[in-house]
Amino acid sequence: MGSRWWARLWQRKLRIPLAEHAAAVEAAADELSRQLRSWLRREPVDADVVSEREHEADQLKRQVRIQLNRALWLPVPRSFLLQFLWHQDEIADLCQDAALLMSLRRPEFGIELEDSFRALGEAVVRAVHAHHLAVQEFTAIFENSASATLRENMGNAVDRINQLEHESDLRERELVTAIYKGEELGDFNRYHLIQLVLMLGGVVDQVENAAGNIRVMVSER
Repeated sequence: MGSRWWARLWQRKLRIPLAEHAAAVEAAADELSRQLRSWLRREPVDADVVSEREHEADQLKRQVRIQLNRALWLPVPRSFLLQFLWHQDEIADLCQDAALLMSLRRPEFGIELEDSFRALGEAVVRAVHAHHLAVQEFTAIFENSASATLRENMGNAVDRINQLEHESDLRERELVTAIYKGEELGDFNRYHLIQLVLMLGGVVDQVENAAGNIRVMVSER
């Protein structure tokens, strides 16, 4: 009876759109991926489109904060949810920053680096999508009675994110190494490309950080 009562409270009274915000963040990452493909084809990069997706996510973030501040009761400490929200927000912010960086410069480089950037971009999309699914599982836990099945699904989702982050980290290291070896790039282009790699890798890092927050909050439940 008790678990059903506060599940109804979470669903009907709080109305905290965490999953909706995660979906908006994923939309920013998807748009970044499209712009990365344009960048690799030496086509113009429309950073404003990514900024629009980030702005939409930012508006939802404000709604989440308002609801968290209004709530008299929460299923986990408010500070946990705010920290999670910060990491989720950083995902969209880094997508915006990466798109802007691509729009400013497209150094010439060979097919090996093109393939490596493409692979890293795909890793980013997979990680952010896995994050969205994890947030949906997380929301389901607080809208229901936190059954063993839901907890297992949540744990599997977080484990999946950790694995994706590890794979992304390996690609990031390989790409940085290849950039440093590309003597034809020149120092400025090399710096520009490494900054882009760090931003793309940073997106996945924030996904992993948010997943860590989720694991802690579920353990609190």
